Amino acid sequence: MQINQLIEGIDLVSLSKVNNQEINTVSFNCEEKCDLFINLKTDVEQSLNDIEKAKMNGAKVVITQNELSIDLPQVIVKDVRSAMALMACNFYGNPSKNMKIIGITGTNGKTTSTYIIKSILENAGNKVGLIGTNCNIIDNQILPAHLTTPDPFELQSLLKQMSDNKCDYVVMEVSAHSLYFNKVDGIYFEVGIFTNLTQDHLDFFGNMQSYAQAKSQLFKNNRCKIAVFNVDDEFGHIFARFCNCPRVISFALNNPSDVFAVNVKVDLSGSSFFVNAMDDLGQMHFNIGGRYNVYNVLGCVACCHTLGIDMETITKGVEAVVSVDGRYNTFTSPRGYGVVIDYAHTPDGLENLLKSVKELTTGRLITVFGCGGNRDKTKRPLMGKISGQLSNISILTSDNPRFEEPIDIIDDIESGIKMKTDSYIKIENRKNAIEYATKIAQKGDTVVIAGKGQETYQDIKGIKHHFSDKEIVEDILEQERSRKELQLQV
Repeated sequence: MQINQLIEGIDLVSLSKVNNQEINTVSFNCEEKCDLFINLKTDVEQSLNDIEKAKMNGAKVVITQNELSIDLPQVIVKDVRSAMALMACNFYGNPSKNMKIIGITGTNGKTTSTYIIKSILENAGNKVGLIGTNCNIIDNQILPAHLTTPDPFELQSLLKQMSDNKCDYVVMEVSAHSLYFNKVDGIYFEVGIFTNLTQDHLDFFGNMQSYAQAKSQLFKNNRCKIAVFNVDDEFGHIFARFCNCPRVISFALNNPSDVFAVNVKVDLSGSSFFVNAMDDLGQMHFNIGGRYNVYNVLGCVACCHTLGIDMETITKGVEAVVSVDGRYNTFTSPRGYGVVIDYAHTPDGLENLLKSVKELTTGRLITVFGCGGNRDKTKRPLMGKISGQLSNISILTSDNPRFEEPIDIIDDIESGIKMKTDSYIKIENRKNAIEYATKIAQKGDTVVIAGKGQETYQDIKGIKHHFSDKEIVEDILEQERSRKELQLQV
């Protein structure tokens, strides 16, 4: 591809020594071989060092936001990250234009919502691709996911594969970081969905207003044809009022809305309720527990109903979702206690999870959780308070400590929990913490293991060690079943 084709539609400042060079490979990693290097650094010295390395790896053109004193041709752009996203679109032939794209943003509920919408759309006879936290799915081929929303060239490559496989729709998670860094520039969404906004990522965004501003970008600049908002959420209510998308749809359980549910009944096996979608009625059962998951279903119903799918098809699609890996996964011990594994890793997520489980637990609620290292430290004591208030016993443990010491993170959580209760214990080793929780659990108790969900690793000092909450629980329960069988034989 010639460089003039690659930079088409980009907001240019100037060109220096550019002569329509042929570009076959593009990278923002100076260690990779490429024809065109994208300089994302703002520091001049760092930029020059990276460009020199990129030149040694074959770079013959540089995209940069500030003109530099180098001997390579330069394309100087107004916003280098937006330029990278638009170049990725051009490089892969703008594949998103061949499909209808549904984007879901919000602090919690994005992953579950993608699976629900995928199921509904497939039940309606469509071919659907999925991009998200757990994995990427192309024509039922499951590919690993490294980020909630991939970087632009990986994202456009996935979309190209989906287009080549004749997908009708793509449903994707759109993170606040991806919107802040312009990763989805050049993609126009048939539907954008806002689930909720609660405290997370403040280590990066600094405050809730900046975090909300990033999320709101999905619904600005003609990026979205149809906007769907949870108006029980404070920020969702504000976004809906000021949204200028061509069509705005609301959903809620408490506030007046276009799509709502009544007669909601929830247990550990799921929920049942009646839905009213703009006077189109349906009776639904969702196989994943938690009242908060009713919100996820409502957002998906609002989306698909607006796309013209009938309520019977929507209902069947919702009921076809048996589980979502790492989201309210339930297990039953032969000793009579239950286990719930969930990805909840924010104050709001943990509170919703524990409230949902507590109202269904006849015995004690035993909660095992930690917090990630090198992330928002302010949420640690908040999560401690929440567990202390709602749990009968809390077990504070390690999550993904990254480059922090696990005990320091646990101490931060403890500073909050000890304000509410002294019914907690600190067990740094997460496997030992889970084993202890199941050992003390009695008939009627529920053990909640929160924070890691579907993850199959622990990130420690930059190394990802294999670790799965689910595998540990399954092993514990298998040992319990074996012991029970031996007792019966004796």
